[in-house]
Amino acid sequence: MRLKISILTILVGALSVLSFYLVYSDQKAEADIALTELFLNEKDFNSQRAFLLPISEPTYFPIRDTSITPPELSAKSFLIYDSINGKIIFSKDPGRALPVASLTKLLTAVVALENLDPQEVITITHESFNVDGQGADFHIQEQLYFKDLLGAMLVKSSNDAAMTIAKAVEQKTGQKFTDLMNNKAFQIGMDSSNFLDPAGLNDEGYSSSRDLLRLVHYTKHYPLIHQFTGLSSLKITSAEGKFAHNFNSTNKLWGILPGLTGGKTGYTDGALGCMITEENLSAQNSSLVIIILGSADRFGEIKQLSDWAKLAFRWR
Repeated sequence: MRLKISILTILVGALSVLSFYLVYSDQKAEADIALTELFLNEKDFNSQRAFLLPISEPTYFPIRDTSITPPELSAKSFLIYDSINGKIIFSKDPGRALPVASLTKLLTAVVALENLDPQEVITITHESFNVDGQGADFHIQEQLYFKDLLGAMLVKSSNDAAMTIAKAVEQKTGQKFTDLMNNKAFQIGMDSSNFLDPAGLNDEGYSSSRDLLRLVHYTKHYPLIHQFTGLSSLKITSAEGKFAHNFNSTNKLWGILPGLTGGKTGYTDGALGCMITEENLSAQNSSLVIIILGSADRFGEIKQLSDWAKLAFRWR
C-alpha cells in the first residue's frame, strides 16, 4: 500500500512539473512573438526616419592645434563637418533654430525630384511671376523643362523657379507643397525645422545648422542637385526654344576657395547671410562641409572658417 502511495505521489509530482513546463513554454513563445512584433514595428517606424548622419568608426582625427585661435565671427550659428571622419569638428550653436532663407531650396529640390521627371515641361504662370518683387526671371506662359527650372533655382537662387516647381508638384500630387517639405524633413531627421514656403522668403520658417547637415547628406542621393550647386553659371533655353537665359551663381566663393565643389547661398533681412559650402581637401582625402547662419558677412566668414580649419587641424 505504501508503495502504491509513493508511486502515485511521484506521478502527481511529475505531472505537475510537466504542466508547469508546458504553460511556461506557451507563455515564452507568446512573449517571443510579442517581442518580435515589437521589433518589427520599431523597425518599420525607424524606416520612416531612416536617414541620419553617417555612422563612422571612432577616430582621434583630425587633431586640433589649440594654439591656433579660431576666428571671431558675427554668425549666430555655424559648423564645420569633416567628411572622412564623419564628424562635426567645430561649431557654434548647431542646434539653434533660425531662419535659413534660400537654403530652403535644397529641400524644395529634393521634394521636387521625388515627384517630377527632369524632362517634364512646366509653364510659368502669374502665380510664380516676379514673386519677390525684385524682377522676373522668366516670361509669363514661357515653358521650361523641370531640370532647367531646377538649375535656375539652385544656381541663380531663382524664387520664381522655386514657386513654379512647387505649383507643378501640387498640381501633380494634389498635396500642399509645404506639407510635403515638412514630411520629408521629418523623415530625414530634421527635428529643429519647419518650412513655410518653397523659396525661404518667410522668415517665420526655420531650421538649424545640424538639420541642414542632415539635408546635405540626403541630397547625395540626387546627382542633379550636386551638378547645379557645383556650377558658377548656367545657360538654359525655354522648351519651345523661344527664350534663352543666362544665370550667374549667387555663390561668390568660386575662385576664392580653391577646393570648392559646391555651395548654396541664402539671404533675407530677417535671416541675414546663410550659406552651405563643400570644399575638397585632396591632400587629406576628405572634404569640409561648412554651414553658416545669421551672418553679416557670409562669404568672408565661410572663408575665415575654411582657412582656419585647414591650419588648425591635421588629418594624419
